[in-house]
Amino acid sequence: METAGGKAKTTRPPAPGLTGDALSWAALLLLVVIWGSTFAGIRIGVETISPAWLVTGRLLSGAAFLGAWIAIAGAVTRSPRADATPKVGLAAIGWFALIGIAATAAPFVLYAHAAESIGSAVMAICNGATPFATVILAHMFTGDRLSARRVAGVMLGFLGLVVLVLPEFGKEQSAGLIGILLAVVGAWLYAVGNIGTRLAPRVAPIISSFWIVALAGVSALGYAIVAEPFPQAASANSIIAMIVLGLLPTAFAMFVYVWLIQRSGPVFVSFTTYLSPLWATGLGVLFLGEQLQWSMVGALALILAGVAVANRRLRPAR
Repeated sequence: METAGGKAKTTRPPAPGLTGDALSWAALLLLVVIWGSTFAGIRIGVETISPAWLVTGRLLSGAAFLGAWIAIAGAVTRSPRADATPKVGLAAIGWFALIGIAATAAPFVLYAHAAESIGSAVMAICNGATPFATVILAHMFTGDRLSARRVAGVMLGFLGLVVLVLPEFGKEQSAGLIGILLAVVGAWLYAVGNIGTRLAPRVAPIISSFWIVALAGVSALGYAIVAEPFPQAASANSIIAMIVLGLLPTAFAMFVYVWLIQRSGPVFVSFTTYLSPLWATGLGVLFLGEQLQWSMVGALALILAGVAVANRRLRPAR
């Protein structure tokens, strides 16, 4: 590389460390905070709105927020560059339909029905299949090699998740086989969404997010119309919770999710599955007066170790 004075300047190779720069890790933690804080909003929403209609309202309001974001950004920038308003071809729309319908709306519905026969601890364990499935699918379709180090990291994270929810097993009733199967299928569909987002044509994250959420919302609407009656007496608190769910965990989080997968890959993002329940548990300790247990500390150590091991970059040979 030539400097302004004509002297050659040596470019140093990146230092070994964790894959993804500080911005990627900050985005990952932001997703953990947002997704780990959604449970309270869902609990408020389902008080007077059935699960199918809550999912539908969440997705459609999220699409509305993303559409408004695109419109406002376009009005403010008004850039004459060709890449300022990227075109979305049929191939991209096909990928977004797969991600939105099969890997977003469908898991939402599957987990809503799984909750009818299994408890939150069992559901969290089933959801822990997402990083496993993501690692396997990434090896098959994206060329992201399935190394022993990566498998070890995923297993450490899963063990941490088991330690976290282990005390809840004694408090729950026996889990139904159908509920477990629904939750596991939902976890694999989330993994399909992770890989699909990586393989989809590279479109601006805000555009990709809008198409994914909008198509998911339309499919959820069709399901809700067939499956459940329209809620007639929804409370103001439930409606507000639904709108907030659409704004933060759906619209904004989808934008960050797409951006982060394009930047750091699906396996890196899949570890939010292990970190989000840990964050939700921490909120309970800090703000709801729940007791800090040994399992929480052990889970924290195991999950963080798993994330570090699975995403550690090897030292380059000199």
